[in-house]
Amino acid sequence: MKERVTNAERRHMDYLRRAGLKAVRVYEARLLRLRRKEVRRVLDLCTEWDDPSVWPGVIQQKLTEDYLPGWWDGLFVDAGLGMAKSTARDLRKEKAAGENGIWTEMLLQYAFNRSGEAIVGVTGTLKDTLLAILADRMANELEGGIEKLAKAIYRDFDGMALWQCRRIAQTEGMIAMADAAAGAASTLDVRFTKTWATSGLSNTRESHLVMDGVTVAEDEPFELEGGLVMYPHDTSMGADAAEIINCACSCLRRTM
Repeated sequence: MKERVTNAERRHMDYLRRAGLKAVRVYEARLLRLRRKEVRRVLDLCTEWDDPSVWPGVIQQKLTEDYLPGWWDGLFVDAGLGMAKSTARDLRKEKAAGENGIWTEMLLQYAFNRSGEAIVGVTGTLKDTLLAILADRMANELEGGIEKLAKAIYRDFDGMALWQCRRIAQTEGMIAMADAAAGAASTLDVRFTKTWATSGLSNTRESHLVMDGVTVAEDEPFELEGGLVMYPHDTSMGADAAEIINCACSCLRRTM
């Protein structure tokens, strides 16, 4: 069934989303800094070989993002803790107190589960990006020696690095906030319904626009074109990544 999402409810969800995204921007900048350092390190290793045809193997073997588990931990806690507090307060109709430690442990577990699934893909995409840049440069520009080639590869990478880091941080930050809200709600002795609420942004995808106001029981999933989710940004039921990435929708929980 569908229920109306009031303007006040939508503003409240937008406020929470924006508050969480303030933390996300910190982690976006942190990931960008860490990635730049790692790419420089690997390209310096590449220049130890005069033959650039060896470089793909160096990139595949030597590029690592060992910082990602810690990055995920911090992002999930800093972006999600406020959402957990707000969800508990909204459902219980009183201020949440004394549960930060419980929710922090919960979010660290969520981060561990999520990063275990995502790190291989995230780092693999970075490697693929560098390999594609290298292949293009080798096909079109080899004059000037290996130092010039390495600088050109880094320059091309740096031109897209901010966009890539922003997409990763925002997607994972929204997942953290959604998981935090769901986790906090599950700890309360309160029955509720779940209503899909779009953000009102102009780039909301069509498959999510039709979900606006759709209401289900707390233990029922939402049915999307790309699979089932328990709430917007939920990855636990194998929904297509296209339903998750760059989504700004929220789950409105109303007590019964």
